[in-house]
Amino acid sequence: MHVHLEKVTPVAGFIEDFTSDRRQIKVAVSRGLISDTPEFYKHMEELTKIYFSAEFLEKTQRTVDSMHRFLILVHSDLSADIYVNDFQVVTTVRLKRDIENFEVGALIWHSDIADMHELDFPDIDIQDTDSVICCLKVGWKFLLYFNFVDRGRRTDLASMQTDLGRLHRYLRFQDVYHTLESENSFEDMVVDGWFPFVEILGKDYEELVAAYQNERSAPDNTVRTLLDSFDESRIKGMTEKWWGNHLFREKRKLLQAGIEAFLRRTESDYISCIKNLYTEMEGILRFHYQDTGEGSEIGQKQLIPHLIETGKRTAKSDDSLIFPEQFLKYLTDRVFGNFNLETGSVELSRHSISHGVAAAEDYTEAKALQALLILDQIYFFLPLQPSEPERN
Repeated sequence: MHVHLEKVTPVAGFIEDFTSDRRQIKVAVSRGLISDTPEFYKHMEELTKIYFSAEFLEKTQRTVDSMHRFLILVHSDLSADIYVNDFQVVTTVRLKRDIENFEVGALIWHSDIADMHELDFPDIDIQDTDSVICCLKVGWKFLLYFNFVDRGRRTDLASMQTDLGRLHRYLRFQDVYHTLESENSFEDMVVDGWFPFVEILGKDYEELVAAYQNERSAPDNTVRTLLDSFDESRIKGMTEKWWGNHLFREKRKLLQAGIEAFLRRTESDYISCIKNLYTEMEGILRFHYQDTGEGSEIGQKQLIPHLIETGKRTAKSDDSLIFPEQFLKYLTDRVFGNFNLETGSVELSRHSISHGVAAAEDYTEAKALQALLILDQIYFFLPLQPSEPERN
């Protein structure tokens, strides 16, 4: 439903706070929020009074309860266009697999999505002089975005698309974000080497989280099921895209040796897999830094932040589904963590492996799979290659 209104009351924003003496107010002119917050309902009540009056509802034969999304554009002449329910919404996503594995018209499942970026309305013309108010239903929750313009400011359309994409991503994967905020269960998982790796986001990660939340010890049965799911077909589906990136392609023989060792699934092969892949991780990070043209003389402590910053630019977000800040800590503390022989603090890491001090019992099937998943995560931090475009 599309309704055009000749004139509406101009809105400057929502009162966000008062100064301590209550002589001044802070006004939010642009913001995104979700229905978990009390402000969402206050704002929605005010917006309903202005744009969805009883007269409007009677004229359009609608009820507020029948609405699950709306987009309001208030133009510079104070006319407005209101779109309700049946307008197209497109999200730009990055997929876990090569584009060639998908066909036009095929379903995309949440488990196919590696990351979500911008959200846009391709059939609706939005000008930077328009005030924009948007509410969308995601699952059983809502997001609300607003940006009110005046003579001194306009709507940054690119930022609007990014902000809407961020809100949509958060609601669509809210359980994963909540896990990161739940320190105890998340730390237990990290200690065992697990992370919300791109490849296992979805049902695999949900089951792993549930197991750690229900048990204080390692959830062996759930991990066993996860390990069994990584058969040759799944490993190939995960790694095939790597070769589209020159950093992986130039190391293909070395990486392939580690992949094939994992697939042979013997104790000695897991050792070979881990020793091979952990070494090549650092090589990929070093050659990635060299690609910047700033040389190759850089300490390992700088390699990881450099990768993380690249990932933020690639994902166009600090809180994307590759989880830059959390992966920075994971790589620093776990993958490239130091060891101390005097205190007996010797975890499996790039350093303990290369210095030959890692315990034999730490070279497990789970650690071998984690090495593959870490490399896959690193792949998503690297810049998009010409052969791997994003898709709407």
